[in-house]
Amino acid sequence: MSNRDWVEEWAKRYDKENEDEKLREDRIFEYIEEIGSPPSYLTKPILLEIADWKASRVKGCVSENDDKFVRDVTDVSLRTKNEKLRLKLPTLLNGVSIGVVSAILYFCFPQQYIVMDWRSWHSLVAFGRLNGEIQRNFDGWKKYNDVCREISKQFGVSLRTLDKALWQYKGGV
Repeated sequence: MSNRDWVEEWAKRYDKENEDEKLREDRIFEYIEEIGSPPSYLTKPILLEIADWKASRVKGCVSENDDKFVRDVTDVSLRTKNEKLRLKLPTLLNGVSIGVVSAILYFCFPQQYIVMDWRSWHSLVAFGRLNGEIQRNFDGWKKYNDVCREISKQFGVSLRTLDKALWQYKGGV
């Protein structure tokens, strides 16, 4: 990953190979916009869409959450300015891991957060921007976001464009 052209090329490959994902992503943004942008809470149906988009295997667990609990937890999480609370609170919900929370935060605040994924993490390791295995905790998530924000700014690309490129490259795996 040496420049903007590299990022844009790999992001284009992602788009070409994942057209259905782009449609799903657009649909989630439409659902969220109906609540408000940025939203102050999520509904259970929107949470299910996000969970299915990020990690379809957890959708069954996520569906076990009570509608009101989803709304109450996400209301506090999305309104707080405390990033640790913002990240950790949604993990009280059944089936919601740090990875799913990263997707929630991406959809609610796309200019501020990137989706955390092992593939992208490995890409950053391959380029010497991160070390070791993915850290599925607040410190790992914060480091991941900080590094991605820095690269995004350095190359003049959006966080989502960078995310697509890193995911598609998969650390050369």
